[in-house]
Amino acid sequence: MPKPSKSFARSFTSLLVCLLILILGLQACGPNPTEAPSPTPRADDSAGKVDSLLLEIFLRYTTTQGTEAEKQKAAIDFARQQGLVNKKDEVQFQLEVSDPAKQNPVSDKIKTMGGRVIDSANIEGVVKMRVAVPVNTFMSYANSATKDNFLRDLAAFDGVKNIQIILARDTQDLRGFPETHAALAALFQTSQNEGVKLMGADKWQAAGFRGKGVKIGVIDGGFKYYEDFLGKTLPAKLDIVDQDAKVGGGVIDETVHGTAVLEILYSLAPEAEFYAVAVDGSDTELASAMDYLAGKGVNILSMSLGGHGTPGDGSDPLNVKIDGLRQNKNILFFISSGNEGDAHYVGQFEPDEQGFHQWQPGVTRMAVGNPGSVPYRSKVILNWEQWQERIPTDLDLFIEDKNGNPVISKSNDQRYLPPLEYAPLPTQPRETYYIRVRLKPNTPKPAKPFRLHIFTHDLPVQFFTPVLAVANPADSKKAIAVGAVDWQKDTVAYYSSQGPLPNGIFKPEISAPTGVSSAAYQEEGEEVFNGTSASCPEAAGLAALIKSANPRASADELTGLILQSVKDLGTKGPDTAYGYGRADLSGIQPGPIAPKGNVVAPTPNPNPDLKIQTSRLFPAPKVVPVTPRPGTPTSASTTAPVAVTTAPAVTTAPAVSDTPPITFQDDFLSATSGLPNSGPTVYEGNTYRVKASPNQLNWGVYPDTVRVQDFAAEIKVQGINDRSGLYGLVFWLQDANNYYLLSVTGNGSAQISQFNNGQWRELLGWNALQGWKTGSPNTLRLIASGGKLSVSAGGKTALTAQAKGAGSIGFAAAGYSQPVTATFSDFRLGAR
Repeated sequence: MPKPSKSFARSFTSLLVCLLILILGLQACGPNPTEAPSPTPRADDSAGKVDSLLLEIFLRYTTTQGTEAEKQKAAIDFARQQGLVNKKDEVQFQLEVSDPAKQNPVSDKIKTMGGRVIDSANIEGVVKMRVAVPVNTFMSYANSATKDNFLRDLAAFDGVKNIQIILARDTQDLRGFPETHAALAALFQTSQNEGVKLMGADKWQAAGFRGKGVKIGVIDGGFKYYEDFLGKTLPAKLDIVDQDAKVGGGVIDETVHGTAVLEILYSLAPEAEFYAVAVDGSDTELASAMDYLAGKGVNILSMSLGGHGTPGDGSDPLNVKIDGLRQNKNILFFISSGNEGDAHYVGQFEPDEQGFHQWQPGVTRMAVGNPGSVPYRSKVILNWEQWQERIPTDLDLFIEDKNGNPVISKSNDQRYLPPLEYAPLPTQPRETYYIRVRLKPNTPKPAKPFRLHIFTHDLPVQFFTPVLAVANPADSKKAIAVGAVDWQKDTVAYYSSQGPLPNGIFKPEISAPTGVSSAAYQEEGEEVFNGTSASCPEAAGLAALIKSANPRASADELTGLILQSVKDLGTKGPDTAYGYGRADLSGIQPGPIAPKGNVVAPTPNPNPDLKIQTSRLFPAPKVVPVTPRPGTPTSASTTAPVAVTTAPAVTTAPAVSDTPPITFQDDFLSATSGLPNSGPTVYEGNTYRVKASPNQLNWGVYPDTVRVQDFAAEIKVQGINDRSGLYGLVFWLQDANNYYLLSVTGNGSAQISQFNNGQWRELLGWNALQGWKTGSPNTLRLIASGGKLSVSAGGKTALTAQAKGAGSIGFAAAGYSQPVTATFSDFRLGAR
């Protein structure tokens, strides 16, 4: 391999410095909460119906200095950074129609404006539409009469109730899940679902009860590689539908999460009949998937998806639909309770004199952070319990960096939009951010107390509260919400979302094993499949065994049978951590079960002990003097400012070493993900391109904050079709004179080598990759785990070498006989 020149090394170092400055600069976006707020829109202003994050796109356009092209680029780049632009270069959002009779006129209006309706659904009388608009149309549109932009003009149209961000449900795993064919193959060879024996399912299987006659449905975010495991870890016959492909997308290959869920179900009920649907997590696709599975006559439906963009009390239209399917179609739903045990805060809204919420007395900032080693796109959701109010209290959400600089803000108009603020949060490794919540200035103060919630996705918060954290739609009254129990300890997992619901309804109903062994996780540097994503199919699979032995049992009767068979853990009797207990048949004789009577739910408790805990992951909160609010009765001892001097007691929380790995994905739609973007290394569309002249090696590497040790990387490559050059994956890079390189020629020969202070050392000699397709796009995979390097393409047999290291990671190209351009897309990284 050619060695990079000294000038190249200098330019590489300069690029990294510039990039770090750029990243820090980009964090300072959005209004500062201490500055004067924007005026509240007029009551007749249609902008009040629109999510403020969408309106911010146009604000970026109008406030950017420069040419028309520069103004549009600034606006579109912002939209991409917030995840509002899809791979087709369209801005996407959700629209709610005020009256089902106005659905068609609204749809026609969208078409005449140049947009398209992706899909729509009437969910128990509430009509929701997903809309996509080409970014150029979105930016250039103006109503000829009013000059309103796209959002204002659409929001003003009769029948449009509001325009919101699409809040999709997330898979309830703990990140780092394996995404490789080789890892799943290893799972088939060596792994074991300890839940089968722990719950006593092995005895039932041996007695001949293996799920025969039961139809099981699964809704998930993807079923990658499922075809390769039919007749192995999956049934030989399997009906899977990609609901998203029906509307012009396609998510079936987005993740192996659903494949792993199916494997758990199949290990428990191998003779059941399985149906599955891949969805993007939106309400419209979830509703359509449920209707499809109901049409197939499923008895049990397992769904390891959840979110927090609803009241959380079982009253959402999707909840009502689930309740109706159980009553009318006899379908028993098992749904993950959520993984927000340490990623959720709840407390009564307590503003200081400036209107900022006090997380604890005198503390108006709450830390949230990424304890992992790679960047991660998360979210922060502010949700407060005024969903039944005609006009909720108007709260705004702010996220700041550690220096108090604004990162992003949300300030919806609660006269039109629900009591919810959502903010995407791209995080840097081991970086701390701060959440602030403020009563919007010049708006009425709350007439009575209410609770507010903060939820994140896989990011711990400084003050966390496992209770009142059950995700939607596990909050459905007729669904069985499933919590997570560590199978080795038989104790509730620290991340498992606990009940009750905000209205006091008892949840979760049951808990089930998680942390079961997985060779697939071992390939990723992990050992187990964690999360309520794993516990949900464990409980559903056990219910299938009971159903096969009690075929005439209705959904209600089956609920009673599985809940009366549980192993009681935790406090005696039902509790909001374990439910009625951990799913279990070990003490039940295989065969028909005699019902013990109706399972009586505990008395609703809308005011549980919040038990706010403080995470050891963050520094102690900075306490500031607190003064009584105006109108608050005071005694002589409290009329002066009161300094709070004692920090809250630190209670049990996961240590940094216990935090699960973070998964980083880059679709290259935004040029701010950290790679160099000039000269031979540039972002183009949704790809990253590296050019190289003959006898030249060029690369683009993520900033030094992205450092990996054991990891799994997957990247799609194309553009080099022969021996004229090679694709490279640079990893464990310390500097331009010390790095490792996976090299793959255009015709599929692979080598792994180390460059160290002027010398090349070959770790894996040139060998052909069996799955490589010359002249076509190829998916290249490299896994480093426990001193072993493994490289494969197209899911075929891997080549291996031995090495350990740590450092940055990125992409390279080298030319031999002629110039080459390597195109990289769809990068996935799982790392500890």
